[in-house]
Amino acid sequence: MSINTSATLTQIQNDTSLVNFKNGQANLGTGKITQQGFMQLILAQLQYQDPTNPQDNSQMVQQQLQMQQANQMTDMVNATKFSQASTMIGKQATLVDAPWDLTNNAPGQAQWDTKTNSPKTITGTITGIQFDAAQNKALIQINGNYYDGDSIQVLTAPAAASTSTGNTTTSSGT
Repeated sequence: MSINTSATLTQIQNDTSLVNFKNGQANLGTGKITQQGFMQLILAQLQYQDPTNPQDNSQMVQQQLQMQQANQMTDMVNATKFSQASTMIGKQATLVDAPWDLTNNAPGQAQWDTKTNSPKTITGTITGIQFDAAQNKALIQINGNYYDGDSIQVLTAPAAASTSTGNTTTSSGT
């Protein structure tokens, strides 16, 4: 019995591409493969491996451990991002005026200021934080809208001589 290694390799690449595409659709923007996707990839490797030279089981276990460690590191980074973002509540932020589109789970479109030829900005007090796990983003809430925390240009503690009206802080002029 002869094995057409070229056709087998092509089939593995096609199956791998299909698994990656399907997992990419399910995890769009997360930058990671799911446990299910990893298992599908391993099964595709097993299905098309050369029977005269099978893959070592220890290699598969090592790959699975590396996958778990990478996912745990991603989870730790996300927890750190959220923890850091939560310390911004009550602070004054200036950022590009592009509210996060919660319906489509995507950044909003920035308004353009034709006078300055740059994106419009807003300044307000951060009143809440929401973590978007799919995008690995900390979203900050200002004036009832959520914004990408990465778009903050200036972050300051609220001025002591300021008065708060709603969610926007204005100077008292003293």
